[in-house]
Amino acid sequence: MADKPQDKNLFPSSIPQNPAPVADSQNRKNAVRSQVDRIMSAFMKVLPSNYVSQVSGPFYTLQFQAAAEKIADIQITAQETMADNFTDYTRPEFLWQIVGSLVFPDAKTDGWPKIEGDLTYRDFLQNMVLLLLRGAKPDVIKEGIELLTDATVEVIERGIEARKLKGTSAWGVDDQFTFEINISEEAGTVEINGEDIPLYKFPSEDPFNLARNVQIVLRALKPGHTLYDYRHLFKDSFQHLFTESMTFDLTSYYYQDLRRFWLGAKRVTGTAGITLTDRTLFSDPTRDFTSIQPGAILTILDGPNSEHIGDNEGIPVHLDEDYSGNFRVEEVLFFPVGDDPIFRAYTTSPTGLIGTATVNGDVLEDPNQSWENAVEGEILTFTAGPNSGSYKLKTLVGNNGGLLGVAIGPATRVKIAPNILRLQRRMSKAIGSQSYKVDVDRLGMQTPRRVDGEDATIFFTR
Repeated sequence: MADKPQDKNLFPSSIPQNPAPVADSQNRKNAVRSQVDRIMSAFMKVLPSNYVSQVSGPFYTLQFQAAAEKIADIQITAQETMADNFTDYTRPEFLWQIVGSLVFPDAKTDGWPKIEGDLTYRDFLQNMVLLLLRGAKPDVIKEGIELLTDATVEVIERGIEARKLKGTSAWGVDDQFTFEINISEEAGTVEINGEDIPLYKFPSEDPFNLARNVQIVLRALKPGHTLYDYRHLFKDSFQHLFTESMTFDLTSYYYQDLRRFWLGAKRVTGTAGITLTDRTLFSDPTRDFTSIQPGAILTILDGPNSEHIGDNEGIPVHLDEDYSGNFRVEEVLFFPVGDDPIFRAYTTSPTGLIGTATVNGDVLEDPNQSWENAVEGEILTFTAGPNSGSYKLKTLVGNNGGLLGVAIGPATRVKIAPNILRLQRRMSKAIGSQSYKVDVDRLGMQTPRRVDGEDATIFFTR
């Protein structure tokens, strides 16, 4: 049913209700009946004088009555179909196919708005068409959301607000293509100290439906390259609750950065760094990168990869990736490809073990190998397969497992140490034998120290 009256006089025989339902309603029956009467009246006027009946009694009047009823039904249907071309009179059953599918072409995957009332839905779609023609602008986005709610809508472009605050905002360059949508609605007032203080509520009886409708509308109206945060905003007023002066102590939120963890390891260094063919993978089979966390900075100290090469294929350089060949670590890996159930040939150094092994996670398995024969620092090299390369063996796996060179075995499975770093941006060349350093603890101070000729066995137990 229509949610408000509206006259429709486009055609003299149209159904008075607007919009008219497709179903065989009483209004449609009345319109067809009136049209039949007009047809029969015209028929009676053109009858020859030898036909003197003025009522539907004779056989010829009954025949024409049946034809008139069918003609009237066709005429009413044709008039309503023609009226569908005008969005003011389009019937609700066809409103989505005619208008809605043009406004929301991705509705089959994104869904369509849920709006109560056929005339309300009609007005919404008509206004959406006008907004689309005005382009993707902040005021258009605001007006589009206001079609869904009577609450107060606020659209904040973070990049513009950050420029207004001139460096004092938490938003920066990374927020230049984002905006916020804040919706708030007053729920009356409360009297405090003789003043009326506004209260706030959810700006809809069904906030989840409103949030979904806003998502669909913004899919149609917002620029394609932008992101947004949607919030139901509640405002608290405290200025009326306090009558005395207020004091507070301010401390820097970043005070922890002024401190140092003197016992924390600052970095891992090496001289055997290898940039793999992918150029986003960096390996050192002589090191264990277990302590390296995503977000750490890898610095190449020599060679072509130590030189700054601009934004590196369009990927912006972060502020902590300076101009001396720094790369942010994205992930720590055991193998460049991962699991490999096929037995691949390998050799080890310095023990000289040979055989074929499979890869499952960080575990190598060779049923014919006695891994307890390997020594601490053993390097395994796959000579074939997707994981071709060198890897550092770490611990034996099984009931008799433990650190390599310490556990007595037997063991047919062995774990490797993670010695591959996946980087956020590519290096310039795939080469080996590079000197490097990579962060372990941002606030740590302990750096590697090499000591020769000192017996440290008293500090360890077996």
